Amino acid sequence: MAIVFANGIEIYYEITGKGQPLTLIMGLGCSARQWQWMVAVFAESFQVITFDNRGVGRSGKPDMDYTTELFADDICALLDALHVEKTHIFGVSVGGMIAQRFALKYSGRVDRLVLGCTMPNFNYLPPASKDIETMAESQQLSIEEGVEKMMSLFLTPEFKSSHPDQTAQLKEVMMLETIERGMVAFLNQLGAAMTHDTQEEVNQIAAPTLLICGDKDPIAPVANSRFLAEQIPESILVELPGGYHAFWVERYEEACRIIKEFLLSDKNSFSGLCNKGV
Repeated sequence: MAIVFANGIEIYYEITGKGQPLTLIMGLGCSARQWQWMVAVFAESFQVITFDNRGVGRSGKPDMDYTTELFADDICALLDALHVEKTHIFGVSVGGMIAQRFALKYSGRVDRLVLGCTMPNFNYLPPASKDIETMAESQQLSIEEGVEKMMSLFLTPEFKSSHPDQTAQLKEVMMLETIERGMVAFLNQLGAAMTHDTQEEVNQIAAPTLLICGDKDPIAPVANSRFLAEQIPESILVELPGGYHAFWVERYEEACRIIKEFLLSDKNSFSGLCNKGV
């Protein structure tokens, strides 16, 4: 168990593998445990840094206003403590919002950027009303029932029926996360997501960027990633056909292959793919 005191809080982190640093940023209410399927694959080529954002898991949970800029500052302080000057950044969902803010504020510390199933803000194209209702209902139920509700937006029905063991693993992790964080910290994290807005700024992101998402994502509809891909100058968009929100679980092998290809490609190869899709 590794803990560092950074930006005024204790931050839990893990380092796996060797090579160029790759820092992974998880989403709303989720801990680094949800990276378990991807870490082993990425660690074959990179030094993978995973951590719990403030408000979740094993990191500090101060009761205060959170913002995606504050989360970005946490990451910068963590990297300072680990003596990491420059890193690839990969964020999913609200972690992708944090990654946008980090890439804008600390551009010199980002090598390449991967934004997964994320948004410029919650207003560009929000989830459908039925999916918002599902998310709201999940917070009013028992822990197990609430997690089941959220998992209906994370994973396709086909995946859950064909991968019962992996589905059960994710459910166990999400239940533990719910217990660890508590409602106050969750609401503080949600506040950061609701106030995030980079819609008019993402065209200033300088890092080569990969956008990746499921094209049936009910939480972060695909139009959000399409917008970001249009705005970010050096960007590629990859849509996973039929994918829901948690592609880092249900499509992790395919996603890791695509992300590794992007991160390891030479500049000329990348330039030839920019904004053309793959």
